[in-house]
Amino acid sequence: MKQQTSSTGAEKKGEWKLFLFLTVFLFPILATVSVFGYGFIMWMSNILFGLPGHS
Repeated sequence: MKQQTSSTGAEKKGEWKLFLFLTVFLFPILATVSVFGYGFIMWMSNILFGLPGHS
């Protein structure tokens, strides 16, 4: 038996909207937030524990 997997134009349009949302908005925002978050954690750890010393 053949299984039909036809998608309508509305489904494809929704997929393109989701793809554009992910690539243009979500991933850049998540990348920026994660970099700022890591920087904030490093900054706060330097304030609380001091700068790393030389061995």
